[in-house]
Amino acid sequence: MAASSLSYSQTKNNPDRSVASGNSKPGLMNITELNAGIGIEQLNRDYAKRTANLTTILGMGLTRNLTGGIGIGVSLYNGGTLVPLFADFRYFFNLGKTRCFVLGEGGIFLNSKKTEGIPEYLVSPGAGVVFPVSKSMFINVGAALFTQFRDDDFGHDSFINIKLGMTFLFKKN
Repeated sequence: MAASSLSYSQTKNNPDRSVASGNSKPGLMNITELNAGIGIEQLNRDYAKRTANLTTILGMGLTRNLTGGIGIGVSLYNGGTLVPLFADFRYFFNLGKTRCFVLGEGGIFLNSKKTEGIPEYLVSPGAGVVFPVSKSMFINVGAALFTQFRDDDFGHDSFINIKLGMTFLFKKN
């Protein structure tokens, strides 16, 4: 009797569920995020004290719980504006009933006056939580360590970023 009652309480593996809400591979998705960061190193120079970013990522499911995409945005710093172009990878998993993810981003800044012809790069590992709004829309909240650096002896600037975003899954046909 106990075995039969426990078997009915198990969750089913539904192939129609998205990676943001459960499992299986989603189709095309858009992630739009608003980020705010506080500098944690060498705060006495431009582009190092604080940042606010608006980014959008066009991605898709790569495997069951892994998504990948290309993102672009605008980053407002205490010293000016930069335009990041980056790759975004997210791995989704469950902690109890909570849907979580770890992320990794890496890329370059486009048309930056700060770099003076020297490429400037960015990397950003982080983690977050996903909250469902509807079948195809989710809110994601997270934090990341955002670091930017150049190919010269300039060093790097790092920020603690708080991320608030909306994920939209395009319907599969």
